[in-house]
Amino acid sequence: MKLAVYLSAVPSKGKNQAKRDLLERFAYGAKAAGDEVWLVDDVSRVIASDIAVLQGWIGMKSAPHLEQRRSVIKHQRRTGGRILVIDSNLFGFLAPGDRDRYLRYSLGGIFPTTGYYFDRDIDPGRWQEIKQSYAWHERDWQTTGSAVVICLQREGGWSMDGVSVIDWLEQILPQVRASGRPIVIRPHPGSLRIVPAVQQRWPDLEISTQADIRDDLSRAWCTVTYNSSPAIASLLWGVPAFVTDPQPERSQAWPCVNTSLATINDPARSDRTPLYQRLSQCHFATADLADGLAWRFMRARLP
Repeated sequence: MKLAVYLSAVPSKGKNQAKRDLLERFAYGAKAAGDEVWLVDDVSRVIASDIAVLQGWIGMKSAPHLEQRRSVIKHQRRTGGRILVIDSNLFGFLAPGDRDRYLRYSLGGIFPTTGYYFDRDIDPGRWQEIKQSYAWHERDWQTTGSAVVICLQREGGWSMDGVSVIDWLEQILPQVRASGRPIVIRPHPGSLRIVPAVQQRWPDLEISTQADIRDDLSRAWCTVTYNSSPAIASLLWGVPAFVTDPQPERSQAWPCVNTSLATINDPARSDRTPLYQRLSQCHFATADLADGLAWRFMRARLP
């Protein structure tokens, strides 16, 4: 099998050297597992391959590395090749200083409805391994919090399909206010520039300044997101999560999320363990890349 690993499809800023290092470790492991691997470090180049490996996806923005991702995705889809996407760690909030201990891998897309997450033949031991790695114990549902914590997503990111954060808030706030509960707005850490606009439009709302989401979850009755990963953090902490995406099954937290803000004062609280076990199937320790262990697991489960 031939893999093309695109180093040049990550941003060129210095802080992204870690992403290049990660891709190189993955490439080394895939080669050790017996596959043909090409490292692509030219932003204008796309090569034929069975699987193209990308760190990240595409959104509304434009930049050389994003254009390369678009070209790679288009090429793979046109030629029948596959795309392996490396994305953020849904369990990362369990160790804020070590978010890349695990990363998430999917084939073909970045939503559960468009990507394959290697979740056939669930191995419950993988969730046990992740829990042990973080010294984490599953929490009961929290019922003492009072606030509705609204978790904003990145402005212009791929997951909101072009819906602006301000427009989304306009849509949901009347129903959230009807709950009678205090409201806390938690900005996306990568999109803080939206905060002044939110403060100007809704000066009565509290804007969280907490770096660690656990500080906001500790006082939360529930969280509200469009479809993003804080819903997973919320569920892990024992806080019911609401997703307002018209296609809620695109949320990684589906089906454990609530979808109607009309039930904000009486949210459903379902069994979360099967969700954690499924998500564990697509999370691999960065330490397991270079020896090929992670790639061997994925390769054995390719559809």
